[in-house]
Amino acid sequence: MSDSAQRYGLFLNVENPDGDARDALMQTVSYAVAAEAFGYHDVWVAEHHYSSYAIGSALTVLLAHIAARTSTIRLGTGASLLALNDPLRVAEDIATLDLLSGGRIEFGVARGGPFPVQYRAAGIPSAEDARARMHEALALIQRLWREPTTSFDGRFYHCNDIALQPRPLQQPVPVWLASLSDDSLQLAAGQGYGLMATPSADLARVAGQVATQRAQRGDFPFAIARFFHCEPDHRDALEHGVACVRSYPRLMQVQFAAGALPPMFAADASEEVILANAVIGDPAHCAAQVRLLNERLGPHRLLLKPATHDPVMVRSALALFAQELGLSGG
Repeated sequence: MSDSAQRYGLFLNVENPDGDARDALMQTVSYAVAAEAFGYHDVWVAEHHYSSYAIGSALTVLLAHIAARTSTIRLGTGASLLALNDPLRVAEDIATLDLLSGGRIEFGVARGGPFPVQYRAAGIPSAEDARARMHEALALIQRLWREPTTSFDGRFYHCNDIALQPRPLQQPVPVWLASLSDDSLQLAAGQGYGLMATPSADLARVAGQVATQRAQRGDFPFAIARFFHCEPDHRDALEHGVACVRSYPRLMQVQFAAGALPPMFAADASEEVILANAVIGDPAHCAAQVRLLNERLGPHRLLLKPATHDPVMVRSALALFAQELGLSGG
């Protein structure tokens, strides 16, 4: 069922359930290398801080290692938490990554998700403040990449006559907002940015937002991450995949604001609700879910977030799915 217009990628969270940080990092790299061999188009890596479970804190270091081990797969920051970092340093790091990778970087940015400890440690009072910082930092970074010298006097960030070096190979570097808040939607529409939905985002709500954006913007870059698990036996795949999704909020220690809990993360979420917002099953069933996503969302990039922590099962699932899709190398 290969569709040359559809792009398939991998969304990696650098999870460390066994308390072995080196193994977790090396497994993340190995998944990216395998994804390229199987014919996937993108690999995106998440950034998290101050968690013993999600340890992808040095995003650009990890992506640089993946870049050195691959040659064709696109490399995405999924996402760079701009509010928690110096935007000048982020601009330098991403530009360097783009050069070293031969122009393969996709620059996704986010405010930081439902993890208040990240904000507290950075002295940021609220998620709303983090989002405002993200938007301002992104504006500064793009000017630094584009202008011979940059002076900037914003609410949060200031610089005077900065000539950033090196500059990215891509002009421009593709930018994605990993947010579907109203102000992020407006910013993306005004600047031509892509939009990205998280693995737990409710499909019905996302489909409505995408349809509204397409009515306003026409075609635009859109990506959606989905929890993923695939096994030859459909029932085994459901049993393993759904159990992993149910454990995820506890392991990640997510703290959603009142009224913002995704339906699939509710304590009493049914298997049907979880499966409606994931890609889990045998290869044929997973392919059918992809067709449904295409019908609901139109053109998009599908980013598969492995549900299981078993590295053998992850690689097997990616290989089975790539073969079913007819990806080159799968």
